[in-house]
Amino acid sequence: MVNLQIQMENIKVQHAYLEAAIRQEEQHIWKNLVKINELKKQKLKQKDALLRLSVQNKFQ
Repeated sequence: MVNLQIQMENIKVQHAYLEAAIRQEEQHIWKNLVKINELKKQKLKQKDALLRLSVQNKFQ
């Protein structure tokens, strides 16, 4: 249970880092759209992982 909460907190931190990286990249004059899309995919994977863990937590 504690390990699950630690995993969820780590994912939240990674999600926030990716959000900040996306914002920073979008502020450049010459936006790297490939990099932005990759960051968004990674962010979505983190969100999905967080959802899976939260569902898993409910059934334990």
